[in-house]
Amino acid sequence: MKRQKTFFMIDDLLFELDKPEITLKKIRVTQVKFENEEYKELRLKFNEDIFLLEKLPDGWYISRKQ
Repeated sequence: MKRQKTFFMIDDLLFELDKPEITLKKIRVTQVKFENEEYKELRLKFNEDIFLLEKLPDGWYISRKQ
């Protein structure tokens, strides 16, 4: 019998699981990794000396520093 994989999706994040159960800790860790990748991409486009990058519940907020 061929082993099957289980996939779980939440907030546009795709999880591959060995078991059908998923822990809240695994979801949080993956969300943080995803946010870190988004932040790295934004830093390439916006200089942090000039712009302030903030993560809000709606998404990223980018404003000029004063």
